[in-house]
Amino acid sequence: MSTTPNYEPIEINAFFRSHTHLPLWEILDQAGFWKQVGITVHWEYCDSSSEAEAGLFSGKIDLISGNHISPYALVARGKPIVSLASPTNGVNDTVVSREPVKSLAEIRGKRIVDTTILDSGGGYNHIRGNHMLYILEAGLELTDVKWIEITDRMSSEFRVQQYEAMKAGEGDVTLVTGDTKKYQDAGFHVLQLPRLPMINGPTLTTTVTALNKYDRFGERLVLAQVLGIHFGRTRKQETEKILEGLKKREPEARGVSYNSVAKLAVKPYPDIQAVANAYRLCCMKAPEAKELSPMSMWDLHFLRQLDNSGFIDGLYEGR
Repeated sequence: MSTTPNYEPIEINAFFRSHTHLPLWEILDQAGFWKQVGITVHWEYCDSSSEAEAGLFSGKIDLISGNHISPYALVARGKPIVSLASPTNGVNDTVVSREPVKSLAEIRGKRIVDTTILDSGGGYNHIRGNHMLYILEAGLELTDVKWIEITDRMSSEFRVQQYEAMKAGEGDVTLVTGDTKKYQDAGFHVLQLPRLPMINGPTLTTTVTALNKYDRFGERLVLAQVLGIHFGRTRKQETEKILEGLKKREPEARGVSYNSVAKLAVKPYPDIQAVANAYRLCCMKAPEAKELSPMSMWDLHFLRQLDNSGFIDGLYEGR
């Protein structure tokens, strides 16, 4: 496949569900990959999965970066939502506790600081879902701990409140994604948990309606993402410069680092166990999704076509 096909220019609105997604999209913008595929994207942050999905179905937006759990239930209800690629397929959380623990199973009976299960719009709080799976994988029931729900938001607001709640003694333990230095400096104990397979990060989520509306829309989205990943993984100095600009412009993105780009999958296929875990979380909230295949919301043929052409391998030849 040529990297410069004759694409009809289009302009779309899109939501990103977390500021941690922005490094990849900033690369696509600053390195010219959106322009290369003929798409102008106007991004806006959306904290609620249900509000993001409402935007898709109303035609307000044509793309969501994220929404990893609830779409299975929407497919079960006949909604035309679809995901095309997932460059991030796991989370690595850390247990932060007042007393040292050797395994997550030791927190039975403890108070755990977390978000609510549902956000303000009625959507699933993904971070809480991840923590619930960690608890279940440790052999505990969700009722074996006391959930201290401090906010219905997953943004940096939660991370601030999470730390303050632990310092104030409101909880005995919490699960942290990312840096735990401030907790360690405050005297808390930390335990790194094993990787949890999970669909997360800048997943390409759209609708069948949008795929049919725009000329080769799915092809373009996947191509742009693959090109952005390649740039980020292979041109570190230029990528770091782009990220510095992002952090100056977006205060919520101050914590992003080059590592968030370097670890993105070369070929952004969803990991099968990550899909299974996201699907499991959805079924816990929406039993109707159990009638579906876990792959029912995925359309990977655009990525497969690009991969089968040898294009992705060709990008990395000689490295």
